[in-house]
Amino acid sequence: MSSRLSELSLGSLQTLFETLHPPSFALCHGNFRADFIGPAWLRMTAPPAIAASGLRGWRGKCFLEAGQAVNRVMRGGREEQVLPMTAAIRPSLRDDTPVLALTYGASSPLPWRFVCDEVRQLDEDHLLAMTVIDLPGLRRLGFPFLLTRERP
Repeated sequence: MSSRLSELSLGSLQTLFETLHPPSFALCHGNFRADFIGPAWLRMTAPPAIAASGLRGWRGKCFLEAGQAVNRVMRGGREEQVLPMTAAIRPSLRDDTPVLALTYGASSPLPWRFVCDEVRQLDEDHLLAMTVIDLPGLRRLGFPFLLTRERP
């Protein structure tokens, strides 16, 4: 799935995102591996940008009980959970249609207090997400990534 999406332009991924619907909380429960998708320039710059913003070793997300999620990172050879998020269905910052919005809250470190990861469902095991910066002039942009369910 990620190789097919990696061939799409940023505009094509944003258009695809607009056609999808938010997943249910039940579908999202568990661990999801993250893959950067889209044009080569984005796939190459995303990992160092994420690391510089405090999520060095980012591997994906874990959806806990309804309304809660956390980022998964590898540190010192072991996985840790950092930067908890609140998950809620709400209108997208990008297109005003429903998304599963993952927000970090006002007490989170910069830049995360201004970040919203908007999530929509591709299929049972894949979620298309857009990182959106919740600041004037930036809300219509979206930086895509793919979340793939990890099966035990």
